Amino acid sequence: MVLSERRFLPREGLYIDPIITGLRNTILHPIFSIPVWCVAQKAKIVSPLYTQFAQYLAMASVFLWLNTYLSRQSRNNWTIDDTWNDDWTKEIVVVTGGSGGLGAGVAQRLAALGARVVVVDIIPLTYVPENDRITYYQCDLSDEKEIASLCEKIRSEVGDPSVLVNNAGLSRGQTVAEGTYHDTSITLKTNLLAPFLLTKEFLPGMIRRQHGHIVNISSMSAYIPPAGLADYAASKAGLIAFHECLSQELRFRHNAPKIRTSLLVLSFTKTPMFKGETNQSHFFMPLLHADTVVDVIVDTLVSGLSRTIFLPGIFRLFAGLRGAPEWFQSLILDRSQSLAVDFKGRQKIDPVAGKLV
Repeated sequence: MVLSERRFLPREGLYIDPIITGLRNTILHPIFSIPVWCVAQKAKIVSPLYTQFAQYLAMASVFLWLNTYLSRQSRNNWTIDDTWNDDWTKEIVVVTGGSGGLGAGVAQRLAALGARVVVVDIIPLTYVPENDRITYYQCDLSDEKEIASLCEKIRSEVGDPSVLVNNAGLSRGQTVAEGTYHDTSITLKTNLLAPFLLTKEFLPGMIRRQHGHIVNISSMSAYIPPAGLADYAASKAGLIAFHECLSQELRFRHNAPKIRTSLLVLSFTKTPMFKGETNQSHFFMPLLHADTVVDVIVDTLVSGLSRTIFLPGIFRLFAGLRGAPEWFQSLILDRSQSLAVDFKGRQKIDPVAGKLV
């Protein structure tokens, strides 16, 4: 079951991702390439050069297919959980930052499927729910005491969640020298500590039922951190480490191979978090439409599979940047200085209490 709207062209326009996907589904798929190679071998009128090309194409397609298959199976501990396709009215989904932006799209889409959706945000809903499946709880996710109280309310008033989407995040946009203690603390607590604590609260129930899915939303700044975004980038890098360790714990410490853990690593997306121009090649690194990301999150949940997704997909190549020579890393990082983006957050902080207003 896939909920994405089918379109001739992506919302971002034509860029490299759909082209690569098209190639992987056609000439770079074994179902296509192997028969072409077999025909080329038997056809006497075909040149040896063409036959050799068809052979290499078939070999490449088999390698790509096998790599994808092994990655998908290993991410999901070689297990299948078909219960995700049964009835979404049985699922309780917590979406942080669900009052607007990406979280709002995910919450409304899952509510339309029949799931009971709990939106957790410091601001009220910016939309009118289309049905009664969405429940809103106000919470400052930078406050550990509020998180503990919130989780107790959700369990007692709604039930044990089966899905947690750690979507809430903020950016203060201050340099290390200029940022206040409050700027740094609130960023790290909201972006990294809150997902950790929420997972800690809801994971035991998922383990008991051997059923659950935790989605973490990270950023390419974890790999390519621009100046003025140190705390945000650090929190997103920490979220990746948290996601990877959690997956290992579920497999080896809790014997819960069917609980899914997914990670999205996003480039700039059209949300209120950042303003300005990215000054990037729109063919290789388009500014993502919010609905594109929502489609991917919801499709991942409905699939019942753990996934690691880079958007745009070409950014997966940067995941190995840390192992590259330092001079090459510097070239890539220096390019981030051309971004004409305002990273300064729109949230206001009480200078005395150090809390979000």
